[in-house]
Amino acid sequence: MKEISRLRRKFIIYNMLIVTAVIGITFAALVCVLQSRGDEESRLILERAVEQPGERLIFDAVPQVRLPYFSVLVTENGEVIMRDGAYNSFPGAGYLERLAFLGMAAEADDGILDGYQLRYLRVEQPAGHLLVFADTSYGDIVRDALLRYGGLACAAIWLVFLGLSFLFSRWAVQPIARSMRLQKQFVADASHELKTPLTVITANAELLEERCAGLPEEAKRWLSNINQECRDMRTLVESLLLLAKGDTWTKRKDGWKVFSFSDLVTEKLLIFEPLFYQAGKELRFEAADDVSVKGDASQLGKLVTVLLDNAVKYADGTGRVEVRLETAGRGRARLWVNSEGEPIPKEKRTLIFQRFYRDEKVRASRTGYGLGLAIAGEIAANHHAAIGVEYRDGMNCFYVNLRTVHASARHAVIAGNVS
Repeated sequence: MKEISRLRRKFIIYNMLIVTAVIGITFAALVCVLQSRGDEESRLILERAVEQPGERLIFDAVPQVRLPYFSVLVTENGEVIMRDGAYNSFPGAGYLERLAFLGMAAEADDGILDGYQLRYLRVEQPAGHLLVFADTSYGDIVRDALLRYGGLACAAIWLVFLGLSFLFSRWAVQPIARSMRLQKQFVADASHELKTPLTVITANAELLEERCAGLPEEAKRWLSNINQECRDMRTLVESLLLLAKGDTWTKRKDGWKVFSFSDLVTEKLLIFEPLFYQAGKELRFEAADDVSVKGDASQLGKLVTVLLDNAVKYADGTGRVEVRLETAGRGRARLWVNSEGEPIPKEKRTLIFQRFYRDEKVRASRTGYGLGLAIAGEIAANHHAAIGVEYRDGMNCFYVNLRTVHASARHAVIAGNVS
């Protein structure tokens, strides 16, 4: 069922949005804390090196350990002197001079030397400027490893939660799916059971009206009302049955075939032309030749019928109705059914395709039951088509965007059937 599929999809999307937010915030917080801690430690090393020159901050219990900092003094005459700290091999004079030049040229008294993985602190002293450099390579390695492996771990956790969401969504919607299935089955069974008594009542009322001559006008009016209400109820029951079958349409596509949609629209227009003439409405028709589609011809014929019937009922008294079938790019066609009348408000242009929705004016006139456009929407969705309504040039413009197939495919199917 499409409703259950949409509900499961929403469940999964909302659940994964929460999981993504939790994982993302946790991972970002961890990276920020690690970065802040590394910056704080390197800043502390630099400050202690300035306060206690000449003292080692890391004990020499283990030789060959790379010390995390070193300092140089830049005298007034530009001489660079190594003061404290060491690597396994001391930096060369050219390297120290380059670092000293960068540290002295920097605008801020502390910062990061890009490309050297060093944090510096510049302090003015009587003998010159003391530059203390702290090595940040270890923190950079830890941060890069965290970003790499932590990102992979977060992605794996996200995928695990995605799989669990699929499983849990199926379990969560089972009661709703069962309830909706029983509800649809009840509507289908009730509608089917109502068809027989309605048929009998209608037939008996028509026989009474034909054979009982000499009835008072009042009795004839009562029989006419019975016939009209029975016809309306039969239409409602047939619409309910059609909607109840809608969920099986997507599962049963074995009856689909390639056919001329242009011929189908023309055929329906010939049927409705007397109704437009009787209603005093001007009908204009324009169709592209040989627009072929693949689908259920009876369902698409019902869709066209709904749109034309809607135009007959709701167009202004002597309003103009335009039906146009045109190509809309490669592999697409668009059917327009435009009718003059009061504009449908934007906030109601999606509501009118919901079941049993009717505007207050339409409800007061007792015209229809609000199922026609719902049926058209179901058929369009089954054929992966887009249906909607716009208002322009004083007309409500209903449109259906369909996928088309090449005309040669239809001719090939016809030739195969003939042979």
